[in-house]
Amino acid sequence: MTQINQEMIENIKKKAKKHLEGFGFENDDINELIEDGINSIKSKLFLIEKALKEKNAETLIKITHALKGILLNMGMENEAEEFRKVKRLYEKDNSFEKLEEQVRKAISKLEG
Repeated sequence: MTQINQEMIENIKKKAKKHLEGFGFENDDINELIEDGINSIKSKLFLIEKALKEKNAETLIKITHALKGILLNMGMENEAEEFRKVKRLYEKDNSFEKLEEQVRKAISKLEG
């Protein structure tokens, strides 16, 4: 089961902080936004695991799409792109095994 680990958290914090500073946010606001983002990522990873276990491609596509948006808001474009590939892959070849493989690859990108 995928869980957000300390390495993922540090990678997310580093990238998000740099991104959000570019918008002129105060440090307290940045920390709050990052914490909210990390909590959202944790929630989505839990739901992704559930969808994988149930082999529910439709739900998996929706969750990975939502996670992509969260990552983009946190300045993590490369990681978001890996989750964007999930839907594209499924549209080309609706093999659940390939879909799961791409999801796992996308999740590993969160580690940096």
